[in-house]
Amino acid sequence: MSDVPLDLVLLGTATSSGLPAVQCLTDPLNGCHCCRSTLDKSDPLAQKNVRRNTSAILRIPPTQDGDRERTILIDCGKTFYSGAVEHWPRHGLREIDAVLLTHAHADAILGLDDLRGWTLRGAIQPSIPIYLTQETFNEVSRAFPYLTSLGKATGGGDVPALTWHVFDESEPFELFGVRVTPLPVGQCTRGGGLRSREMAGEAPLTLSFSHARAPATVHHGQFFTTPPSPYTCLGFLFNTSIAYLSDVSHIPPAVWAVLDRELAGTRLDALVVDCLRIEEFTSHFGVGQAVQTARRLGARRNYLLGFGHRTSHALWLALCEAISSSSSSSSSSSSTSSLPAVPSPTPYPNGTNGSTNGTPALSRAAPPPSAPAAWELYNGHPTPSLEDPAVFVARGLEAVARWEAEHPLREGGGGGGVWVRPAVDGMRVRVEGREDERGDDEYGFGGGGGGRIGRG
Repeated sequence: MSDVPLDLVLLGTATSSGLPAVQCLTDPLNGCHCCRSTLDKSDPLAQKNVRRNTSAILRIPPTQDGDRERTILIDCGKTFYSGAVEHWPRHGLREIDAVLLTHAHADAILGLDDLRGWTLRGAIQPSIPIYLTQETFNEVSRAFPYLTSLGKATGGGDVPALTWHVFDESEPFELFGVRVTPLPVGQCTRGGGLRSREMAGEAPLTLSFSHARAPATVHHGQFFTTPPSPYTCLGFLFNTSIAYLSDVSHIPPAVWAVLDRELAGTRLDALVVDCLRIEEFTSHFGVGQAVQTARRLGARRNYLLGFGHRTSHALWLALCEAISSSSSSSSSSSSTSSLPAVPSPTPYPNGTNGSTNGTPALSRAAPPPSAPAAWELYNGHPTPSLEDPAVFVARGLEAVARWEAEHPLREGGGGGGVWVRPAVDGMRVRVEGREDERGDDEYGFGGGGGGRIGRG
């Protein structure tokens, strides 16, 4: 592990639609509190409910005298440009030295055309290298033929200058001194090695190796075929410090084997992991899956992202604090008597925290019944504009306990306490370096985190 810290800036922490949702912003009667709270620009807690498509920047410090910091962008989706406008100046960013794509969904690739702001007439840099799988390259070529072949450009021809590098999913590679391990590991055999060429209509270049491994995929939902087949999405392990799994619904055993091999004898500083909602979903983790993954990997700090609307940052924070304070992985949570205190939010513009009838948005309801209604799993209150953290936290803890009871870790494979928090757009996570430098600018520095070392 390096003595020099690495920074991961989270540019987006929402699901593919982004937050807030327009249907809520324009409906004062039935719009959810999470989305409508963002109308109060003076409330810093409410502004944490503004979330863009999942994306991140890995900042790599200079490796030698005279060098400069390097910047790797992970995914470039629909909301990339607005995120860059906000966070590039805030974090002192300028160049993009590489782009890593996890998959070919719109929330990961539809911002690629906006990279022209960096390369057009050499405004910031002459070109940007894009690293991706062959499958993702094929989809990018179909969606943006002019990006992969200059001869297909029309209009004024103002397109970004990109170089394309297809890598073998089954092999780690290095970018600017950082070891990048793709997750999943795919079965792929190609000849040759890493080369570089400007985009001019040629076939993409490859980061490739002479042997293949058994296929192992991180699943992100499925193709709607008969029968359905898994849709795969990459995560990445950076050195042995950060595991980034932004879109995942299942991690097969072969991928766990890769993680066990790469992390043998070490402990992750940070896990960034998908969590759409309390319940499991076809294409995303629920909170039980996310927390069990965190326990199994045993990272010092674990950050959830990929949230949908209807559940505010305040609710996710209350649930994560309750999970972190639980004494064991199997503790039940139908009681709210031991739940952490939740601070009252700043009043909503009309003075009722989003309520249309004068009732405070954080009114306390009775403990939830055994069979939860849908509202209990989203905002904890039957009125969309209100929230009850006691109900939401209770249901969240029940979901974690249920998932872990139904899918127990093998003996010695993690478990115990775990430090977990909801990520927010623009937050900076620092790993490696000195112990007192590790942490984040949202919840604090100085190492921290719970959980035991161990995977299984």
